[in-house]
Amino acid sequence: MSDKARFERHALNLGKLTGNLQTIEMAARLAIVKLDKAAGERVQAQLPQVRVGDLVESNAFTNKDDLNQTLEKYNKRAPLVCRVDRKVIVALRDGLAHGRVFGVGTMKHLRLLKFSRKATDGRVAVELAIDMTDEWFQENIRLLNEAVAKITSALDYEIREFS
Repeated sequence: MSDKARFERHALNLGKLTGNLQTIEMAARLAIVKLDKAAGERVQAQLPQVRVGDLVESNAFTNKDDLNQTLEKYNKRAPLVCRVDRKVIVALRDGLAHGRVFGVGTMKHLRLLKFSRKATDGRVAVELAIDMTDEWFQENIRLLNEAVAKITSALDYEIREFS
């Protein structure tokens, strides 16, 4: 396989991970709001029409909770069979958001590294070191697909494929 084809596949897989992570956060926020019918009605009425500068009520859809906080709140409300592994999802998201991806020389796969934010004597700890192999991508795509399925089940939401 050529380097170009390998990096194109990497970009496609990275897009799948990113899209699923965004879907998970959005669906979890919607599931939390859905449990409060009044808040749910306001979200549906307000958000499609908002403009820059408008003020909207703070709720699970609009608040500043990060992914970890959102999934923690979702898991507290979701049926047991619909709960997700929050720590694994957040760790993946943080690695992709705050890590560094690189490839040099004859490396067959790109490598994802994440470093601590605090330095000791001018050195930082490596918190994550992963070879982004096809198997790594497929396992993480599967994990996120399962989480999306659980959250959409809690929402009683039909998944539709784009054509």
